[in-house]
This record gives sequence, C-alpha cells and structure tokens, in this order.
Amino acid sequence: MNINDDEAIGLLNRLLERLHQADLTNFGSHLQIVYVASGGQHVEKQYNFWKAHPGPETHPGPPCVGREKGAGELPEEDERIRQSIVLLMKEQYGDEPLFNLQGHWQAVYRILVDKGYCRDSDFDGFDTLIRRVMPEEVNKPYKKDSVRNINKTSFNKPFDKWRYDPDDYGTRKPFERMVAIARRFKEILEENGL
Repeated sequence: MNINDDEAIGLLNRLLERLHQADLTNFGSHLQIVYVASGGQHVEKQYNFWKAHPGPETHPGPPCVGREKGAGELPEEDERIRQSIVLLMKEQYGDEPLFNLQGHWQAVYRILVDKGYCRDSDFDGFDTLIRRVMPEEVNKPYKKDSVRNINKTSFNKPFDKWRYDPDDYGTRKPFERMVAIARRFKEILEENGL
C-alpha cells in the first residue's frame, strides 16, 4: 500500500481522535512510527505524533520525551521554553523575585501541561524536559519531588480551574503568588509564540 505523507498524517490524526474517543482524555494520545526503507538496515524517517487534549491540534513529537540536544543546540520550541523560564526568573513580586520557592516549579509544570507540552501526571517526562531546557541560573533549583507534590494540592487542576480554598492554603498570599507565577509564565510563553 503506497500513501504519501499527507495521507499518512490524515490517517494518524483520525487514529488519534479515535483513541481520544476511547476515553484517553487524561493522558493524551501518542503514536510513534519508525520508517525503515525496504531492504534498509537503518531508520530512514521517524514520525512522532502527540494529540494533547482539549483541542484539535496535533503536535510533532511527544512534548516531554525524545527530543535530544544536538551539539549544544536546542530545537526551536525547547529554546523558546528555556527563554521563557529565563524571563520568568527575572520577574519581580513587589521588592523580591516572583519565583522564589522550589514549589513554584509546580506553576511551570501546570502551564506546560495545560498548553500540551507535557502530559498530566507525567513527572518523568516533565523532568526530562526541564533538565533539557534548564537555564544556567534560576532563582530556586528544580527538584522533581517538589513538582510531584502538586498532586497534594488543587494546583493539579488546569490553571483556569484554580480556586482559593482556605482549607488547602491557610492564608491567601501563597495561593495568589502561585497564580501570579502561572499567569505570568503563560503570558511569557504566548509572547514567545508558544
């Protein structure tokens, strides 16, 4: 059966939509195809397709895994994420840095999940992405466990569903700061075309 690339992408998009209809909405759908030419002994092409939900768009490559740096260079999208983190680290909150606790990496995680660059609850994938795009200097070092703790808070919900609950946070100030970090990071990503 011979089909061109456009037909293959169309078929894959329909397959991903069917996977979505099979209630894979919490995990997205990922499909990897490796093409080896007839009689070939090496991979000629590799296609990665990722369907993040909600939304009809399909992103190339699984967003948090499988993209390696090459000779010190990042793929353009990863470089934009790195630059967005650099800009976030420069933001101020009154007279101090906006991002000043390890737990603030949860806001970065949440926005990257909401935008489809990582899968929800895929802390290993997020860890891989952050280690790949990590700027040389950050206000607070990243630790995977600080992000994994998001499951113990209401920050594990999509950003637009975050609501202050005094039982979860006590005072309103830490919640408002996390909202400010997430909102600003989202704005910075969008300013960088992401």
